[in-house]
Amino acid sequence: MNTVEQVKASINGLSISDQSDVLLHMLRLKYRTTLAQIRNLTAANNEAEDNIEHLSYDALLERLHLLEGILEGLEDTALARVMGHDDIKTQFDLWRKK
Repeated sequence: MNTVEQVKASINGLSISDQSDVLLHMLRLKYRTTLAQIRNLTAANNEAEDNIEHLSYDALLERLHLLEGILEGLEDTALARVMGHDDIKTQFDLWRKK
């Protein structure tokens, strides 16, 4: 059972309002964890906290999605799973000629 299924099962008997509160709390935790991972990979000393308490569910999801994309790119870079600009241009040109 993955985390989403566990959360759904644990909040099943709660009111809609309480379910929303739990989901928002879980998203905020995920946001802060992802932000900390990005800071670790970039060696950023900026510990200024992003105030996310006022964000709606949709706005929080949008920001979290952006942070996860940034984190994925940083992890790819750290593991040398990137290509240079010239290599990309060469592959693109080969693709266009097909």
